[in-house]
Amino acid sequence: MNIEPLIAHSEAPRVDALTGLASRVGLEEHLADLSAAHPPGQPLSLLALELSRFGHVNDSMGAELGNRIIALVARRLTKLFAHAAIVARTHGNHFCLLFKDTVDLHEQIALVQDFTQRPIALSGEVIVLSVRVGAAELGDMVETPSGLLHAAEVALHRAKREGIKRQFFQSDQTSEARLAQQLENDLRVSLFTHHAELHRAITNREFQVLYQPIVDTQTHQVHAVEALIRWHHPRRGLIPPMDFIPMAEQIQVMDVLGSWVLRRACLDAMTLPCDATGVRPGLSVNVSPIQFAEPGVLLSTVKQALSDSGLEPALLKLEITESLSLSATKFGVLDELRALGCQIAMDDFGTGYSSLTQLNVVPLDYVKLDQSFISHIGGPDPVEDQRSDRMTRLVLSLAKALDLTSIVEGIETEVQRDRLRQHGARLMQGYLFARPLPLEDVHEFITRFNQPAQGEEHV
Repeated sequence: MNIEPLIAHSEAPRVDALTGLASRVGLEEHLADLSAAHPPGQPLSLLALELSRFGHVNDSMGAELGNRIIALVARRLTKLFAHAAIVARTHGNHFCLLFKDTVDLHEQIALVQDFTQRPIALSGEVIVLSVRVGAAELGDMVETPSGLLHAAEVALHRAKREGIKRQFFQSDQTSEARLAQQLENDLRVSLFTHHAELHRAITNREFQVLYQPIVDTQTHQVHAVEALIRWHHPRRGLIPPMDFIPMAEQIQVMDVLGSWVLRRACLDAMTLPCDATGVRPGLSVNVSPIQFAEPGVLLSTVKQALSDSGLEPALLKLEITESLSLSATKFGVLDELRALGCQIAMDDFGTGYSSLTQLNVVPLDYVKLDQSFISHIGGPDPVEDQRSDRMTRLVLSLAKALDLTSIVEGIETEVQRDRLRQHGARLMQGYLFARPLPLEDVHEFITRFNQPAQGEEHV
């Protein structure tokens, strides 16, 4: 690997201080030089790498150990890809490999994926990483060396969005990347424009909170509603949460959005109609992992939302994701939230990598079974039906043994509802009962559902 010219004749920004590899600036300048004097027809290709879930390593083990892992990965890459023209660390947990000779990119990607799966032993810890790769090569779709880095990163972004391990650049991805960039800019502008409204939780012209009921199928009452944010873009219309929530987390504004949703939802929850016994439905609010970065702020936000709205803490259910990496500090804030009287639910349970461990140690009151558990129940494939049925019964039994209340998400058919009731599930959520609704519509739903007509079949 030839990085000596970059180091010997460069200023600091061209070299990554932690690893000694070429930095993003160094790589970009090298590609610019190649664009000015690259022989026609000479092969040139680039791989953009991201170490997946590396943020969890930093959260659970600390930034110092994270830096040691990055340095070790850099040394391994340098050794394994000695035939590469440049190995660069572009930022954080992102690396790039530039090849000037004819290489089989599929083989190079296989080498990358194989090496990241080899355990790393540091300070008594054993870490196994995974990697996503975006690939691009000079040719009809990328005409200049300067365009290789952008093209490979566009492909990497597509791989992340689709949840796959590798992606080769295609020309149609450029317009998608441009649209995503425009959407990110629009999100920043919208949040800036309505900054005061978000922080005071008074009004917002583009963001709206919808509510999806969680019903008790035994008592036929609405147990709670889950608050779900929607973005009504003035030009693009309704933007799906799967498009803007990850973006809001990446550009570090999810704490602002999350705080606004919490305050708005608590105020709205106080308007929900009570049942015949005077009990008000509860409220479920998702808490982004980003909001746990400052536990003190999260705790203060919850206290303020409860105080401003007058909502009983016992009615507030805060949902965390199973993939959340919980340090001692984060465990502490969960304990403090429960001490306030709030309840904690693990959302999408069963889709993460440490389900049993999480259930055993995290202070929880509820688990929400992911829709993937029940999607095949009552379906045309009897084998899949049986497998889903067996897994669902197992998880429900486990939750009961741990004294946790289960909520089953994604109920879409009566067969699913009836089967789950047979297995002891009471609390359910899904399109069979209601889609996410505006506040005024959820009022009507609660009133109607809590008081079924004489002789009406309970759904």
